[in-house]
Amino acid sequence: MYILAAEIVSSQAAPGELKRAARRVSKALEDVVDKPIADALVLARARARFAELVAALEGSVGGTKRPPPGRDNRAAPRR
Repeated sequence: MYILAAEIVSSQAAPGELKRAARRVSKALEDVVDKPIADALVLARARARFAELVAALEGSVGGTKRPPPGRDNRAAPRR
């Protein structure tokens, strides 16, 4: 996640929306990226930011809108 986000941030060809989303991922992970273990809350926040980045990437290439990974089954009725 961090490497992809860093590449997008440094890319001159990336649109502003993608760079903003990538910066959010980078910021969420910057304190833990080189550590062997991280707090679950930090990783959850980074995962949410990464899902936003993926959605922005899909939107920038004309992909269909779909819920972020792990959230697509929340609308399903419970049994």
